[in-house]
Amino acid sequence: MSTPVGRDGRPLVTTAQAAYSLGMQPGQFRDWARRRALAPADSRPNPVRGQALALWDLADIAEAVRPKTPAV
Repeated sequence: MSTPVGRDGRPLVTTAQAAYSLGMQPGQFRDWARRRALAPADSRPNPVRGQALALWDLADIAEAVRPKTPAV
């Protein structure tokens, strides 16, 4: 089984992992991502519940975190 990778070659992460990387709870991360128009890059089946697990691209998260610099 191959691990899906993002635009920068790093593995995609689950919502819980993405939230932890920003010091948030998963629900807070989903709200944060929604406000920034971020969408999961992929999903995988959830072995416990029926809803698929969202997988996030760390490159997308990094772009959303970086401050936007105005064009000169």
